[in-house]
Amino acid sequence: MRIHYTRSGLDSFLADAARRGKRYGLATHPAAVTSQGEPSWKAFMNAHLNLACLFGPEHGFRGASQDAVSVEDEIFLGIPAYSLYGKRLVPEPWMLEHLDALVFDMQDVGCRYYTYLYTLAYIMKACADARLPLIVLDRPNPAGGIKVEGSPVKPEDESFVGGYGLPPRYGMTIGEFSRYLQGEYYPSCELEVVRLSGWCRDTPWQETGLPWPLTSPNLPSLSCAEVYAGTCLIEGTWLSEGRGTSRPFEIIGAPFIDGETLRTALAKLDLPGVVFLSLFFVPAASKFMNEQCEGILVSVVDAKSYRSLDTGIAIIHTIKSLYPDQFRWREDWENPEMSFFDKLAGGTTLRQMIDSGRSLEECLAFAHEGEAAFLAVREKYLLY
Repeated sequence: MRIHYTRSGLDSFLADAARRGKRYGLATHPAAVTSQGEPSWKAFMNAHLNLACLFGPEHGFRGASQDAVSVEDEIFLGIPAYSLYGKRLVPEPWMLEHLDALVFDMQDVGCRYYTYLYTLAYIMKACADARLPLIVLDRPNPAGGIKVEGSPVKPEDESFVGGYGLPPRYGMTIGEFSRYLQGEYYPSCELEVVRLSGWCRDTPWQETGLPWPLTSPNLPSLSCAEVYAGTCLIEGTWLSEGRGTSRPFEIIGAPFIDGETLRTALAKLDLPGVVFLSLFFVPAASKFMNEQCEGILVSVVDAKSYRSLDTGIAIIHTIKSLYPDQFRWREDWENPEMSFFDKLAGGTTLRQMIDSGRSLEECLAFAHEGEAAFLAVREKYLLY
């Protein structure tokens, strides 16, 4: 395996002496580290950069809170750490008044469901309104920079887990995504992207020479990140997506499922790049906590040919077909009258197609409508 020794935007920013003497706000989380594993906030301090305040996304600045849990403001080492996932989602104007620039440094996973993307978008709007420069420190996309999967979200179906015209897997770095936001939505934002060096679009994370961080409490590994664009859709059902196990988003099941029956049915689909293994498991948290479940482990054997979105839809479609009486869609916790699956899928149509017994081929064809149009827009904002 060849190592490319990628340099992150954070490492380049810290090495630039011209950055000294300014008051910075830093939007970050524990997954934003230097190539030697030092957290961004500590690296700022050690580089004698004037860190005036911190901003934390979902899971908090400390990264310890579970999904959808409100996070409070705090004082961290004498520095205000403002939560952007609780009583507010957007920085308040008074928080930005005495800053010279706001720096955004977070590791995302290349999927539209990850709320860090929308925290960046809201920060960009706030900076544009305050005429405050925004500096985005670029990081590799662990899902890769080539594959794009799925249809963009339509404006009428946008939410905090899907917006800004993104498909489920969008194939951009966080810096490229910020350029996309500026070009398509917030042209008045004064944006600087501190670029990666030593990274190409087809560079696997394992070849970057960078440490793999815990991007959120339930996405512990690269293999989880690879499947996430598809199996995150399981969150929109009352199936376990593996939370409370050692392999969240790779383990899928429920107490009513026969694992071998499900594995056999999925194997017959001959999906590319993936092998399914049957298993028993007992989640220690979340759905079916402390209950014995059966299901499957999603094992990616060829990442280049693997289609994460298609695999996630195929799993749901197959379980719904095998267990029509036990399968249920999960209600949205903010609006119990609607399905959380619709938020993730970007509308009601895919759920309705599965419910009405439409074939898997028809469902997949619908899920990819609009993909080519997004690729044409995306092309304008690529840096690598």
